[in-house]
Amino acid sequence: MKFSKQKLNKLGDHLHDLYVPERLPGCSVLINHANEEIYYYEIGFSDLKRKKNIDRDSIFRIYSMTKPLTSMGIMLLLEDGKIKIEDEVEKYIPEWKDLSVYQSGSKENLITEPPKRKMIIHDLLTHRSGLTYHFNESTIAQLYLDKGVTIARSPEKLSPDEYIEIISDIPLEFSPGEYFNYSISTDILGFIIERITGITLEEFLYNKILKPLDMKDTSFYIDKSKLDRFTSCYIFDEISDKYILQDDSIETSYLEKPKSFSGGGGLLSTIDDYMKFCNLIQNNGSNNIENIIGSRTLDYMISNQLNEDEDLHKIGIGRWGKEEFKGVGFSLGGSVVIDPIKNMSIRSKGEFAWGGAASTAFWIDKKEKINVVFMTQMLSFPYSDILRKDLRTLVYQALI
Repeated sequence: MKFSKQKLNKLGDHLHDLYVPERLPGCSVLINHANEEIYYYEIGFSDLKRKKNIDRDSIFRIYSMTKPLTSMGIMLLLEDGKIKIEDEVEKYIPEWKDLSVYQSGSKENLITEPPKRKMIIHDLLTHRSGLTYHFNESTIAQLYLDKGVTIARSPEKLSPDEYIEIISDIPLEFSPGEYFNYSISTDILGFIIERITGITLEEFLYNKILKPLDMKDTSFYIDKSKLDRFTSCYIFDEISDKYILQDDSIETSYLEKPKSFSGGGGLLSTIDDYMKFCNLIQNNGSNNIENIIGSRTLDYMISNQLNEDEDLHKIGIGRWGKEEFKGVGFSLGGSVVIDPIKNMSIRSKGEFAWGGAASTAFWIDKKEKINVVFMTQMLSFPYSDILRKDLRTLVYQALI
């Protein structure tokens, strides 16, 4: 298989015609095929107020695209014999020995029961832990919000130990293993990494992944010397059908070093830095210089973990139970396509992917040796799922 450069240009035309500037202030996309860059496109502004263009070295908030790096951190500890996937979480977080499960009632009058089984590391890696996010729609999610369990760029500025203590008093949404519920599970994995290693998640990821891959612009906060490359973040207002500023590129909260490093949504990165991480996965855990993670370990990490008769549509809570997640499973760090026909898409079986809250996205197709990274900065974007489907269609239509 090879790519038609002429057909690839449809991708940029589509982003220009349909998304920028009406729906997005700007965006960029990078495609690698068989370890070679075959396409890069940028359009629009990274900062509307200052008329700064999106550039190749623009720095973006990647939010949940942090998760695969934290998951890989756990896999590296597995290789070092410091953790097992089947370990009970309370081995590392003894404060959680007596967690309960929500049954019914209001947040002022909760009716709970004991979990059917203990939470294990595998549950955290697959978002089947029973934990939730403060922005989900449930009684327990409302308790997270009320008690300040937000973690990623949290205004409360709590320490990992403080978050763990607060969560110990909040019931789980369900017994571990019962459903898929997108949650702070990966943040908890980051806290566990810190407890096992005795260093911060920031230091651990830098030593084990970021430095070896030369991801020099990937960090949990922005250095003042790089502020001119930082993007503004916007949020889409569906009522007025337009976007407004959410976080300014200069007067940003990301100048401050966080008290808790969010392994689930805290990193900043560039399109080239993140492609280096994708290339590592595409190349079975090695870069041009060294092996960073064993090929068997990595293969396990990006393999579907759901049961044979399950997909996210079947076991997912909330938006994860939508039609678009038919034929899509989940690995130890991102989604995995298990049935492209059921998914009604031209994606490859085995595709490993995820995205971020500000509408960023990536996917790694080992079958066709394709890596794609898409960057923009739009929260609450109602067209995010459509855009990600458009990206895949326009990439794969160029294969000849």
